[in-house]
Amino acid sequence: MTTPLKLCSANLARIGEAVAVPAFERSAVRPGIVHLGVGGFHRSHQAVYTGRTLCLDSSWGICGVGLTRGDKKMEQTLTQQDHLYTLVTKKAKETSVEVIGSICDYIFAGEGKNTEKVLARLEDEQTRIASLTVTEKAYMLNDTTGDLDDTHPLIQHDLQSPNAPKTPVGFIVEGLRRRMANGHKPFTVLSCDNLPLNGHLTKKIVLQFANRVGGDVGLDQWIDENGAFPNTMVDRITPATTPEDITLVQRDFAIDDAWPVCAEDYTQWVIEDKFTQGRPRWEDAGALIVEDVAPYEHMKLRLLNGSHSALAYLSYLEGHRKVHNAMEDDDVYAFVSEYMEVVKATVPPPSGVSLDAYTHVLRERFSNPNVSDQISRLAEDGSKKMVSFVKDALNELIYEHPDANVDVVAAAVAGWIRYSFAEDLEGKPIEIKDPQAGTLREYAEISKRKGSGPFIGRFIGNQFAASGRFRKRVDHYLDQLEKQGARAVMQSATTGL
Repeated sequence: MTTPLKLCSANLARIGEAVAVPAFERSAVRPGIVHLGVGGFHRSHQAVYTGRTLCLDSSWGICGVGLTRGDKKMEQTLTQQDHLYTLVTKKAKETSVEVIGSICDYIFAGEGKNTEKVLARLEDEQTRIASLTVTEKAYMLNDTTGDLDDTHPLIQHDLQSPNAPKTPVGFIVEGLRRRMANGHKPFTVLSCDNLPLNGHLTKKIVLQFANRVGGDVGLDQWIDENGAFPNTMVDRITPATTPEDITLVQRDFAIDDAWPVCAEDYTQWVIEDKFTQGRPRWEDAGALIVEDVAPYEHMKLRLLNGSHSALAYLSYLEGHRKVHNAMEDDDVYAFVSEYMEVVKATVPPPSGVSLDAYTHVLRERFSNPNVSDQISRLAEDGSKKMVSFVKDALNELIYEHPDANVDVVAAAVAGWIRYSFAEDLEGKPIEIKDPQAGTLREYAEISKRKGSGPFIGRFIGNQFAASGRFRKRVDHYLDQLEKQGARAVMQSATTGL
């Protein structure tokens, strides 16, 4: 095996022709974007789109920011590699590698370090966009009200010490406050997380926080009148990097990258065209710039993300651990296909999009063995995902499509409840990774005595617990899970018997 080249700027010209490298002069790149949360998805998605525009305008480089202790490793890796990394694109039968060079700086602000350095970057007029990919729970929402959770210890800290923030919203608001104080225009706040109307949600919590810390000087009003919070829809399956992925890049492409990112070849980014100070020409890299993101968002959240959640719990209880293996199971495949078919009735197709073709592509993507995700990861954060991805579709099915086969949704919810017992059907422990793990388990235990109603009411909504038709089907599948197993539940729900 050829000795792999250490990934760094000095070695770019020596990398083999089979690997694409940045076509722009990296030394000329300046950060115009500050991005909070440089994980795998950002590196496979926004950073890739941005890198493909830097030949046109080098002022849109990315300064990454890590806010958690776990981000220390990312800082160390990127710093050692001149902020370069490899994107490994895996088709079902082919793999390609590209070096991504859009990140030009990285600041680790976890553990209270470098807070002022991040704020200075946000304050700098060169920063025109502050984007974030921080997962649902980092938005610090109250699950009941949908407002900013001002009881959260980190939010309480930021409200008391707004000039030394720890949360994404705290950093954004303090950066905007400094811009207002200096007479500068606000940067655009661009959410790249899988949340319904993510721009509207981000604006809501930013304004609520700004009112608390700067309402007396009109900070929230200034942001409301001058700022921009575009909605976006993002899509690319990006499984966690494994040691085997690192070895693949070394062995097959002769590059020593300590932390490559792997992704499928499918990628989509739909962006509402609403920016305060311009943006990169992401459309030249394949992004869709539109007036209304909602139709694309409904399609993706309900059909892709909702199907992932529907698949996760029952296939795990059936014994599957990887998504592509689950999709090789005829009963799982049929169940997921029926779920998509049922939910499709609640999805108005975006202009020029065939929902039949879209769901066909989804099943192909789920079945790709080269980007197979861990089912346990899909099952994480169910208390947020089921609300974001399933609740609204279920509401429409029950109240607007009374003849629809809600059995597949009821079976998915039953699988979630049973998974929340924190043990599988054979009594083996399951680690529940969810901000409400304890409460999930508490209500799952209650379901053994009182049925699914309390659990459904607590986590999805009282209107669904009050729907006798739906609740009874969930109870039926919970009983069937214990007596006959997950396969029988999927078979029964798919056929409606």
